[in-house]
Amino acid sequence: MNLDLVFQMLIFAVLGLGLEVVFTGALDWRRSNPRHLLGYSSLWYLPLYAISPVFLHLAGSSLFVLPAPLRGLIYMACIFAVEYVGMLCLRTLLGSSPSEAGYYQSRWNIHGLIRLDYAPAMFLMGLFFEFIYRRMN
Repeated sequence: MNLDLVFQMLIFAVLGLGLEVVFTGALDWRRSNPRHLLGYSSLWYLPLYAISPVFLHLAGSSLFVLPAPLRGLIYMACIFAVEYVGMLCLRTLLGSSPSEAGYYQSRWNIHGLIRLDYAPAMFLMGLFFEFIYRRMN
């Protein structure tokens, strides 16, 4: 593994965690009063975000030629798949995944591991990560 890819993995890990904190903070606007915009995440998610540039490196040449809406759907499906497996591993390791309790509160959850109502955010995140990856390469 070359140093450029390791650096990109670190960037995407931190970027993903930061985006998650912003996303959960924005959701706080709707749910709580006073509206403190408290965001949160878990350091356990760093490896899940870190694999993004590896995926884009391996699949990019096939994906980048597709129309953006189709790429967004593919990214969304891949993100959900990685999140499902990652949260299942964390459940096995820790007894529950860090977001499980909150996910069960949504009727759109699947086994408390992913939330389908987050599909638009995953769609946009995939395209945003692609944008960042392409600018880095």
